[in-house]
Amino acid sequence: MPTREEIERALFGAWLLARQEPNAMSFFDLSVEGFWRSFFAAVLAAPLYAVILVHEYSITGLPASLGWVALVQAVGYVLDWAAFPLAAILLTRAVGLSHRYVPLIVAGNWASVLQVALFAAAVVLTFVLPEPLGALLVFSALIAVLVYRWLVTRQALETTGGIALGFVVVDLLLGLMVEILTLRMMGV
Repeated sequence: MPTREEIERALFGAWLLARQEPNAMSFFDLSVEGFWRSFFAAVLAAPLYAVILVHEYSITGLPASLGWVALVQAVGYVLDWAAFPLAAILLTRAVGLSHRYVPLIVAGNWASVLQVALFAAAVVLTFVLPEPLGALLVFSALIAVLVYRWLVTRQALETTGGIALGFVVVDLLLGLMVEILTLRMMGV
């Protein structure tokens, strides 16, 4: 488990990535140990993700019993956190960037906390905003998250925008596949 200082430093680095600061990557522990500790970001993001799920189910209703939904969503959450790092092993090799694999995953993991926080904030605001404005806000947050993901990927890989876009598209598609799997497991 990372120390409080490492968490604060990594989240600050993630913020600096959003600002495209040249020294942002220096705020991450890019060692093998830092790689594994970066997955603690999933623990930090989990309550925010739960807020997003509560919003989703307040609109659509629970597709199954609460216990089953919680179990399926927990499994889906873990799969979602594992899918891209596994795919990125192959992707970084394919484009000759395997030496940038650890920075990609470490920065991406910590950046995910900020992404989920932004999206959760937008979702919470939909409870108090008129529906069309709330929907626009959530859509805008989604676009901001995708752009941020692209910035993080481009900087972590030290690559072109096109290659970074390919990684983001794969990440998005994997996330959609996990979402479809979780919905099917719930009988939707």
